Amino acid sequence: MQLVQVSLSKLDLSLGRLRQIPEAAVQQKVESLRSKGQLSPLVAAKQAGVLVLVDGFVRHLAAVRLGLDSLVVQVVALSAPLMKAQLYLRNRERGLGLLEECRLVRELSEVDGQSQVAIGELLERHKSWVCRRLSLVRLLSPRLLEDGSLSPLPIGSLRRLAQLPARNQEELLCVAARDGLGAQDTAMLIELWTRATDAVARDYLLDHPLDAVALARSHGEEGVDPRLSDRARTLVRLLRGLCSLGLQLRRQLEDGLGALPADGVDVVAEAQQLARRHCQLALGAVEQWLAGTMG
Repeated sequence: MQLVQVSLSKLDLSLGRLRQIPEAAVQQKVESLRSKGQLSPLVAAKQAGVLVLVDGFVRHLAAVRLGLDSLVVQVVALSAPLMKAQLYLRNRERGLGLLEECRLVRELSEVDGQSQVAIGELLERHKSWVCRRLSLVRLLSPRLLEDGSLSPLPIGSLRRLAQLPARNQEELLCVAARDGLGAQDTAMLIELWTRATDAVARDYLLDHPLDAVALARSHGEEGVDPRLSDRARTLVRLLRGLCSLGLQLRRQLEDGLGALPADGVDVVAEAQQLARRHCQLALGAVEQWLAGTMG
């Protein structure tokens, strides 16, 4: 085993395009390097006189942040396909993310010309495992794969997203970013889209994703609370639906109603007064029931 001290600037980081490095992992490695120093060598393969980094991207990035000049590197002799295979095999214990596996498999197939059987042998995986990842990565939007916005999504959501045309994938992720949806809410939005049966429902999801997700979650909670009778569950569902309608009303006003003639404003005012009266009566009845029960 050849171990050499190598300047960080001399390492070729091109295989880093296949990795997705979590910030938390980098921060943890920064602390480890600062307190304990380098505990294990990086791994690099010599290709045409250049040392191509194969394993140790987190340690390399942490060292750069600490201002270190060099690290100990184990130099190995590997072909291009074997270098890429080592990205997977050397991280098998903690595991690569699904998208990292997809990128790697596609690279071995499309760049290195390896068959699915050969890729399975290189990665010590069955051909079906390779086939599933190739199918997924070829269906996902290239732009989304490139910008990293897919990385936080759970596996099931990625697979559902891959069933949609690339344009719809990009629309949904753009809407999620616009309205600040987290990974779980984005996953719910994708699920709702795949279940939507018409264009009107899908337009609503794009225009009001937060409201749609909140409503779906409230409906998903029905019938799971053993403390509630059937009638009480219905009441809770109606109250949550009222909350969702309130959110939709506010969003509709934020989006604007456009110019209205005076008689159009009168129609809106009449509807508002009617809604206020009936909501006040309904909520008053619930408050009265609660007061009698809790009193």
